[in-house]
Amino acid sequence: MKDSTAGSQSSPVKVLFICKGEYYGFMPQLAEALARDYGWRPSVVTFATPTSELPQLRIFERIYNVAAHLKRDALRHDLEDCIQYLETLEPHLCDANFNLMVHSDRIIRKYPFERILKIIASVCRFWDELFTESAPDIIIGEVACASEWIGWCFAEQRKIPYLIPYPSPLPGRFTFIRSPGGMWETTEAVYEQAKERRLQPEERRVAEEYILRFRTQHVKAPHHLAVARPPAKLDKIAFERIVKRLGRIPFRLRTYREDGWFEVGSYNGTPPWDSLIFDALSIIRHFIGEHAIFDRELLPGHKVYFPLHVQPEFTPDIRAPFCSNQLALIENIARSIPAGYRLVVKDHPAMRGRRTLPYYRELKKLPNVQLLSPGFDSHVIIQNSDAIFTIVGTTAFEAILYEKPAIAFGDLVYGFFDLLYRCRDLAQLPALMREALQGFTPDRELLLKFVWATIETAHIGEWADPLAISRVAESPNVRSVAEAIVHELEIGSREHFAPSIVEQAPRYPVL
Repeated sequence: MKDSTAGSQSSPVKVLFICKGEYYGFMPQLAEALARDYGWRPSVVTFATPTSELPQLRIFERIYNVAAHLKRDALRHDLEDCIQYLETLEPHLCDANFNLMVHSDRIIRKYPFERILKIIASVCRFWDELFTESAPDIIIGEVACASEWIGWCFAEQRKIPYLIPYPSPLPGRFTFIRSPGGMWETTEAVYEQAKERRLQPEERRVAEEYILRFRTQHVKAPHHLAVARPPAKLDKIAFERIVKRLGRIPFRLRTYREDGWFEVGSYNGTPPWDSLIFDALSIIRHFIGEHAIFDRELLPGHKVYFPLHVQPEFTPDIRAPFCSNQLALIENIARSIPAGYRLVVKDHPAMRGRRTLPYYRELKKLPNVQLLSPGFDSHVIIQNSDAIFTIVGTTAFEAILYEKPAIAFGDLVYGFFDLLYRCRDLAQLPALMREALQGFTPDRELLLKFVWATIETAHIGEWADPLAISRVAESPNVRSVAEAIVHELEIGSREHFAPSIVEQAPRYPVL
């Protein structure tokens, strides 16, 4: 057995997992690995009663069920009490507010006004009671809904580390951030130190080889490849996914019957037939879009590129909540680019058939916008564009590797890279656009140091929906993710990064 402590701690680490529906087959395995190999003591927060009773959750010492808490607590308090309680808490929410959280939540924002207030107040009481009863040493989970965001705020007040898994643009890698708007802190530290020295021959070779492979093989991260399949494609993989989804129908029915709108972590509390209807509509929309709306070839001439982001989704809705209206943002970009330039827009492959057809028709009305098929290769678009726009996605990372100017509207996890342009005021966008098109100068040395720092600090392993990528729940990946968590806790236990962090960072094989 490995050492049961992390860093300088002398007692077993108490870890709390935030486990939504898609992860109930993965997080128990991860908890078991940490308990077995490191002596950690795991507990878990679930969002549905059926989930909290699953046999695989027996590995956890404590199971905290959000839905169960809401069912007994939310309706006991009148509306005025809830408003006063939230008004007391709101000034201490770490640069956020409750309405921001609600509007970024794909479930709660659809509720009536009074219900929202009661639910949010009850979620706050849930986290307050949990942390009063048992303060964990570390929390692991996404911040992709209001309930998780509130949990992060309560943890931040108590100085409890909260590791948020973040898929890396590098194949077979993932990272952690420590706040909803956080950056790759370790990568930034290694990058800043690398800027003060010359890269070693081996470090340079690793960066050069990855850039070459990225450009020649049009590399995509596995979590992007997993969602790139057309909804109407029928093959073995599609059949396997259909079988998995059908297998979850009894669970969905029970959750809908027992928890209903008290299930605020995922769609498991909504009627199961809603997703079936939505899937059928997606196939129809996909077919119409590909045959009647989207272009399949790039038009000639100067162009800039903006990729539509997945929505609802953690990255745009929580990391850039004031840029969530992508139609309005695209119109502002189209107004800001120089005469003779065309704005190329392509939807995310995961959104095939998921947006309404009128949404695309609004884009088609803009005279200097070309709307490409979601299946079009983004590498080709970037190579043929003079500048790239993004809110918070990985497209800016790809633009960096092609040495193209990238303008970001939100907080990128790699926003520390020197050659990125950041737009904080849309009124300044035309001037920023001119600066990017006329003043951008590639810097090969900075690029190599940035790429090397990213490779050097990203963890081997994958964190994704195991229903979409089955290998995520396989033993080798579970062990890799467990090791990464332990490593992150050791780094986070230091108040500041030590001067020798380059030597302390994990050195991994070339990608």
